[in-house]
Amino acid sequence: MTRPALRSILLGTTDPRRLRDWYTAALAPEDRDGFTEVTPTLFARRFGDTWLLIDGRDDVADRCPDPGRVTLNFHVDDIRVAEARLVALGAVWIREPEVTRWGIIGTVLDPDGNYVQIVAPAPDSPTCLQRKDDHA
Repeated sequence: MTRPALRSILLGTTDPRRLRDWYTAALAPEDRDGFTEVTPTLFARRFGDTWLLIDGRDDVADRCPDPGRVTLNFHVDDIRVAEARLVALGAVWIREPEVTRWGIIGTVLDPDGNYVQIVAPAPDSPTCLQRKDDHA
């Protein structure tokens, strides 16, 4: 049996277009392709090797009741540019960007209340925290 690979993360939401628009503005504003509309309520976009799927659902709450359970970590080339973009969007900061032993990390809430971290890994952080192209 081959080793399983995490290829996608599915975010269930009551407002998929709002969430799609937020992730586009927050993390991929220069990306002309953006999210692919798979169905009128399902959107997909690749971030590195992992797909982020946003799915319209009627069996979830409008807000995430337990946002600390899962955190989406997005490694960015320039954390200050990412921070400025999130500030301009009016993102709610749970943890403002700060230097840690693992690099610079900041955490915001997406519109559904999920934790989203922006990360600029330190050069000596563990391989699992590095960008894939930094240690390929």
